[in-house]
Amino acid sequence: MARHPYSMEERNQILSRFILAASQIMEEEGVGAVTIRKVAQLAGYRSSTLYHYFRDLDHLIMYASMKYFQEYNHRLAVYITELNDPYLRFCATWEFFCDAAFRHPDAFYRLFFGRYRDDLEEIIRVYYEVFPDEFQSSDPVVQDMLRHGRLLRRNESIMLPLVEGGYVTAEQMPILNEIIVDCFQVLLEEKMHRGDALDNMELIERHQTYIRAILGRT
Repeated sequence: MARHPYSMEERNQILSRFILAASQIMEEEGVGAVTIRKVAQLAGYRSSTLYHYFRDLDHLIMYASMKYFQEYNHRLAVYITELNDPYLRFCATWEFFCDAAFRHPDAFYRLFFGRYRDDLEEIIRVYYEVFPDEFQSSDPVVQDMLRHGRLLRRNESIMLPLVEGGYVTAEQMPILNEIIVDCFQVLLEEKMHRGDALDNMELIERHQTYIRAILGRT
C-alpha cells in the first residue's frame, strides 16, 4: 500500500534533518567531507530519500551553507538598527557581509557564484520556510535584502537609500552596483585560493576602500 503524501510540516522536518546533518559535517570536517551517504546516515534516512529533496550534493551544500549566511543576517539585523545614515548603513552591511564571507569563503562562493547561484532566491525562500525562526529582522531594508538571491539585486536594494539620500544618482547606480560586487568577487576568489595567507581584516578594509573610492567618499 502506498504511503500517503507527506504534509508540508513533515516535508520541512525531513528537509531540516538533511540540512542540519550536512551543516554539522561541514562544521566538524569541512565541506570536502560532505557526501550523500554520510549526510543520509547522520539524518537517519536512506541515500535515495535525499534525492527526493535535493538534486545532487552541490544542491544540498547550498542549503547547508545558508547557516553561515544566516549568522551574518542575524549580526547585521542587530547592528544596523542603530544606524540611520544610509551611507554608514551601506558600508556596515558590506563590512559584516565580507567578514562572514572571508571566514567561510567556500560556502559564500557556492551561494553567490556557484553552480546553483541562479536558484539562490528559491533556496532562501525554502530555507526560511524550513527554519522560520531565523527570519528575525524587522528592518525593512534588511528584510527586502534577505528575499533576494542574486548579489547584484541584494546590493541594489541597499543602494536605493543612497539614491534617495543624494549620495549617488539613479543613472549611476547600476554601474556602481556592478563594480562593487565585482570587487567583492575578486577578493573572495583571492581568499579561496590563498586561504590563511590573506588576513581577513585587510581584505575587509580593501573592500571598504573600494566602496569609498567608487562612491566618491575618499
